[in-house]
Amino acid sequence: MMLASRWMSVIFGSLLFLAIMKVAATDACAFYCFVSPGMKGTFEIDSFRNLSCTHFVYGFSRIRPDMSLRGVTARDNLEVTSPGNLRKFLGLRNTHPNSTLLLGIHLLSHDVLHDIRQIRETSKNLVDIVRRNYKDTPKQEQALSMQPSSLPLFRRTLAISSRWMWRVADKLNELVDYVDHVYIVMEELPSSEDKYSVSHLDPLMPSDSIPLEDTISGCIDTMLSKGVPAEKIIVGLSSGGRTYKVHHPESTLHGEIAVKPHMRQGLQDICQYSKLSFDSNAACAVILQGKTNWTSSNFPNEQSLGKKIKWIAQEGLGGVGIFSPQFDDPMGKCELGPYPSHNLIGKMLKCRVRNHPRRHRSAQCTRLCYVDNDAEQFNPWSLLPHWCSHFVIGPVDIQLSDNVEISTRVKNLINRIQEWIRNSDDNKSRIVLSIGAQQTNDIWRVEVGTPIKRKNLINNINNVVNALNASGVEISWTFEPLDAFMDSSLLSQFLVDLNTVLPKSIQLLFSVNSDSSINSRYNVNVINSTTDLIILHTHRLHSSRQPFTGHHSPMFTGPGLRNDQISAETFVKDWISRGVPREKLILSVTTVPTVYALKEVFDNDTDTNVFGLPAIPVPFTRQIPSQTKVCETAKSNNSRVYWIEESGVPVLLHNSELIAFENEKSAKIKAAIWSSINNLGGLAIHGLSQDNPEGDCTGRPYPILQSIVDTQVCTICATVNESKASKCSSSFRTVCNYRLPELEEVQRLDPTGIPFERCDEVVVEHAVIDANLSIGFVSEEQHIVAKQLIRFRSRTKSMIMSLRCGMGRDEFASLMQSRAKRLKMASSIRSFVDDFSLTGVELRCADMVSKLTKLRFAYFLRLLKKEMRNHKDNECEKTISIRLSAWHTNLRETYDVTVLNSLHHVVLEPFSVPLLSDAAFVHSPLFPVDITQKSITSIDSAIRNWERAGLMLSKILLQIPSYGMEQSLVNSTDIGIGRPTEKQYAIIGQEELTKQIYELINSLEQDCGVAWVDEIFLYSHFHMRYALREGLAGVGLMSLNEDDHMGTCGSGVFPILRSISVKCY
Repeated sequence: MMLASRWMSVIFGSLLFLAIMKVAATDACAFYCFVSPGMKGTFEIDSFRNLSCTHFVYGFSRIRPDMSLRGVTARDNLEVTSPGNLRKFLGLRNTHPNSTLLLGIHLLSHDVLHDIRQIRETSKNLVDIVRRNYKDTPKQEQALSMQPSSLPLFRRTLAISSRWMWRVADKLNELVDYVDHVYIVMEELPSSEDKYSVSHLDPLMPSDSIPLEDTISGCIDTMLSKGVPAEKIIVGLSSGGRTYKVHHPESTLHGEIAVKPHMRQGLQDICQYSKLSFDSNAACAVILQGKTNWTSSNFPNEQSLGKKIKWIAQEGLGGVGIFSPQFDDPMGKCELGPYPSHNLIGKMLKCRVRNHPRRHRSAQCTRLCYVDNDAEQFNPWSLLPHWCSHFVIGPVDIQLSDNVEISTRVKNLINRIQEWIRNSDDNKSRIVLSIGAQQTNDIWRVEVGTPIKRKNLINNINNVVNALNASGVEISWTFEPLDAFMDSSLLSQFLVDLNTVLPKSIQLLFSVNSDSSINSRYNVNVINSTTDLIILHTHRLHSSRQPFTGHHSPMFTGPGLRNDQISAETFVKDWISRGVPREKLILSVTTVPTVYALKEVFDNDTDTNVFGLPAIPVPFTRQIPSQTKVCETAKSNNSRVYWIEESGVPVLLHNSELIAFENEKSAKIKAAIWSSINNLGGLAIHGLSQDNPEGDCTGRPYPILQSIVDTQVCTICATVNESKASKCSSSFRTVCNYRLPELEEVQRLDPTGIPFERCDEVVVEHAVIDANLSIGFVSEEQHIVAKQLIRFRSRTKSMIMSLRCGMGRDEFASLMQSRAKRLKMASSIRSFVDDFSLTGVELRCADMVSKLTKLRFAYFLRLLKKEMRNHKDNECEKTISIRLSAWHTNLRETYDVTVLNSLHHVVLEPFSVPLLSDAAFVHSPLFPVDITQKSITSIDSAIRNWERAGLMLSKILLQIPSYGMEQSLVNSTDIGIGRPTEKQYAIIGQEELTKQIYELINSLEQDCGVAWVDEIFLYSHFHMRYALREGLAGVGLMSLNEDDHMGTCGSGVFPILRSISVKCY
């Protein structure tokens, strides 16, 4: 029990872990382990040999009044018969050469760091202390300057208890730039300040009895909201259990009163008890011992500790730690092996790649995940609940006796997935039985060919669905194409009868074979009226059994494909043209590659097309089985990957084989660029168990599925804010930018024409503040129009003026350095707001702010907020927003993120220069685009960077670019993304862009560009839905002046605004 009390004593204050071993920095997620032998204890290094810890902490030491360090133990130094605990600890560098070794220093309550100056002074003293006390330490670090970015290889970690976190949360933003990690110790909860208060061990989620402040999720959300980057947060857990003596163990809940204070027990002391249950919210095991003992434990299984590890990984946090090995069954008495909690963390902790951090899951997109009976080792616990809306499991075979046969493998697979669904929070996934996918045409014809056999088959299907508690049925007559005249009518009657018998709560899905579709073998009207979802087999458009190469799932038609009907695009468009609603259609991808054996050697220098080449038909047994194998094959010296631009798919040339496959880029094209923009019902992922589930080779588990999850945008609605704040601001905003017009402007938009009723806010562009702190307009005409807008103030909830800083950077820096000038600037802005009856300002000074002005600009924003607060408009405060460019990646370098999180909006302005200086490229892409083996940045990348810096997503307003970017091609016939251009470029203003569009429309002899307008609608729709999915503040339209406000194109006035002001998509 000594170790337990020792740990409890250190977490009342703060801890600082300082590196005493210098190691290479790593971006991998961290796993902290602790070596705490006790004052008179010792330890053996062999105990830690098999642990996969990335950080080892030796502690804890204390600071003496004379600024020396107390020993961690009485046996730190060299002894006659032992090398000493410290020398043993440093020996971990031999067994774990890539791990970081840290010294844990306990800071008492009066040592808690209060400001930056104290941080720097304390850290300097600590480094001096470490240098004096551990001067014989090999490879010791000689200095630690608490300056951001100094000595990047010196590892620094600040640890605080969850109780202290709530007390110092507002200070965390000032600390995080000076440490590598912030370690949040969850064992000491706010509610456990009363030692008689019963509490779970590290509860994950709140419940009726568990307050938010006692939970991991509550602490992490607060830290993120205070500007702590997710990748710097380490969640500190505890092994073993916490035991209370209570009156009624069976009914005891978190927060109740115990008879005695708790005691800590090791896992080895509690695992033998049989009365074990799990609290799903806390993710804790509850163990009842005897008549009075109630224990909460991080039990090493998927329902308890495993659930917390998965949550930490999915939130994109920096990692996890667990204290301590002595409580984690070191001798393996629980029959789970020694240190089962540590080993479970090492096995499960797969932090998400930093390009793919936490996502808001406010909507469940339709994603059908296909798992077949070959997936005996498939483990659904490695998935997140929102990744798959449906699990389509099979095959379920039709028998000539009218029965449906379900193999033992399929039953076991269904049971595993159903158990996962039951034990996962907010898991709405459905089980669908796939029937007939491996049946020949002959069997189908016999079974549905006569009324009596058809009736028997349908009744048996219904019985199986009920017996297995499935949510749906997929009818998949797709193994062979429908090739008989009667097949269509037999299938149609079968679907009509099945739809009549199945309960309305059971979904009926139907899969479509591409050859059958091309040959018009389907009665589309019957299929449309009887089924809920239609899965188009866009992943089976070409086979290795054919005598020429191709791709099984080209997105678009391209050179070498056998005919122009064989692409996902043409397949989908054909069914839309037959009257099937888009929201019913599901586009398919597969993780399983297709291998072609080439008859002739492929010449890289002369051959341009990889499709249509002579090939030796290959049986299915020759196929490469998984994405993992594709990744490994691509890395070999005799392999080369080609990206087929025209078709939007990759292929791999390996020796004499051509391998067609999907990768993350092609899956994103299908999920985001095409399926989501075209408002299809969803996507199907076939071969889920082959999608590299362990993350081997690529480092990312389920890369195809995750790339679809990251980019798919589905039907979603903005939430309605019923609070008092809704009177002042909407929860999701449609912001209309209105550019103040000049007198002679063509197609001028006057204030009388602004559709105020469709705008949650109107941002007027723009006024200018100069070095003398005077605010004016570019021209007198714009000043007149701005005055006219005062009359329309009552027609809109919010009218904001965009305010540009019109001085030089040196002048701006001088303004920020002077408190008197900052005060005058704030006063001038507030007076300007009052004079024009505005509700706020949007500052456009990003080109002025630098590292040197970071703190002073933060002071100015706080001062301006105070000025605005003192002049409310009725109940609503005047607002402050700031506009930043998407190029601004390192937000923390120039801005106080805590201050940014307190503003009304942080407006994301699109890219203003070409992303490639000498190559043609799309303007402000929403998602990253890989080109010439480089990943080009995007709007999504900028948002991810801002989120990692600690900026709340709910503060980001996404602007849709209103301008064009003109690049001159080097060769006018060499057209396409990535093609060479001159380095000079031109920004095409809004008026000129509109003029060029109309000239293009006229040259094509189209009626006012209906096709162009439709494309803009789809583009705007997608951005709106993306912003809703990500939980952003809203979308800004730049600008009303260019949104066909005269109705020239026949789609009504302001067609784009009308399309994005609807809050459901």
